[in-house]
Amino acid sequence: MTIPVPALPAVTAAKLSTLDLLVVGAEVVTPDRLLRANLGVLDGRVAFLGHERPAARTVVDASGLTVLPGGVDLHVHFSEPGRTHWEGWACGSRAAAAGGVTTVVDMPLNAVPATTDAAAFALKRQAGEVQSLVDFALWGGLVENNLAELDGLWTAGAVGFKAFMLDTHDPTFPHAPDGLLLDGMRQIARLGGTLAVHAEHTALIEYRQRRLQAAGRQDPQAWLEAHDPLQEREAIRRALLYAAETGCALHVVHVSIPEGVADIVAARQAGQRVTFELCAHHLLLSDQDFVRQGMEAKCAPPLRDRARIEALWDWVASGEVDALTSDHSPCPAADKQGPDVWRGWGGITGVQSLMPAVLGEGLRRGLPLPLLCRLLSETPARLAGLEERKGTLQLGADADFVLLRQNAPWTLAQRHLHSRWPHSAWVGHEFGVQLEAVYLRGERVAVQQEPGQMRLSAQPSGRWLRRSGVASPSVPGADL
Repeated sequence: MTIPVPALPAVTAAKLSTLDLLVVGAEVVTPDRLLRANLGVLDGRVAFLGHERPAARTVVDASGLTVLPGGVDLHVHFSEPGRTHWEGWACGSRAAAAGGVTTVVDMPLNAVPATTDAAAFALKRQAGEVQSLVDFALWGGLVENNLAELDGLWTAGAVGFKAFMLDTHDPTFPHAPDGLLLDGMRQIARLGGTLAVHAEHTALIEYRQRRLQAAGRQDPQAWLEAHDPLQEREAIRRALLYAAETGCALHVVHVSIPEGVADIVAARQAGQRVTFELCAHHLLLSDQDFVRQGMEAKCAPPLRDRARIEALWDWVASGEVDALTSDHSPCPAADKQGPDVWRGWGGITGVQSLMPAVLGEGLRRGLPLPLLCRLLSETPARLAGLEERKGTLQLGADADFVLLRQNAPWTLAQRHLHSRWPHSAWVGHEFGVQLEAVYLRGERVAVQQEPGQMRLSAQPSGRWLRRSGVASPSVPGADL
């Protein structure tokens, strides 16, 4: 349903006569409604939204399309510096742009050094500023022996901190045992920050894994048995308990079970500061897809059964979900091969598929576009402290937007992928919508050549984003 354009803040005639870009003929998704309106851009920001057609240097006819805010993916792993051969800022940001994601928030692990002190933060930031096609912000990490570094990471501009309750078996980013979780939460609460946790019960998983391996099991079903719903729910409840004890704001990443969502929502309704995200792959791909595809669909937490997927969509429709993310975690093709499920890399290449997957399936289920865009753009921006510029198409916001064609199915092929390694559990999946073009601060960074095939800008234009209320550190190129 199209709602008439309400009264909008006045824009001066001088500005209207000098718009850089005007998008006409489309419906525009705003935070609370779908409007039939023209959208104007000046100096990289939304400067006009209304029925009139002011003069502009460039006019784009978007008749039959929908204009929606660019995606803000709160959970990606671009693995640079140190593991650029896995993905890197150049390839990862191109995949993001091709999928309509105009802002990413990169996680602290998989890079070497991991982002666990201010010096590593600066290295990652500089790598992104030189190479990224999209805007970005950075998480810091909580690991053993870096409690003294948390203040420096916060001052440098980290949007929050990430910890693993599951043993990563990666010496560059070890998991946080219970005592460290408590100490870290107390310090993060003092800073006014948020701790994001990967909530899986490492002792239960490793006990089960040893028994399964002793029995000669190395199939996908064995991974599912080791990472069953009970252990995830226990870890979520423990994280909630510790956060309540310490007064720390908590964000639970990639929740894969509706039982865990129910526990989080109950805690929030009781007054606890807790948010959570769901991943696209947990909403569309099932445990049987994992059994069929094998290593390509391995992730942690794992893909779940169809009944739980349906229950997660019920939570999406309820309005209780805070963000939809990709947990983009690519790797070289060789790390996704072989018969032993315990050895293969546990991550899905997904930033390019996040928006087509969620928008196509959400619309098919009858969910309103403003709700889907809130979960893909507005709330993730707010959780990262970027809401002053990102996540909505309100006057004054950055002109990050996507031209969307609804009811336009296509199937993802390897040749469509822009990640460094063209493999993904999403290959072969049919999406119900097409992204016709993607704009970052009013400049087109991606345009569709044929269904699913995006031509990208050759010029890296991404900027590092400061969390709201943080003064800029003395690193060149920080000013927005």
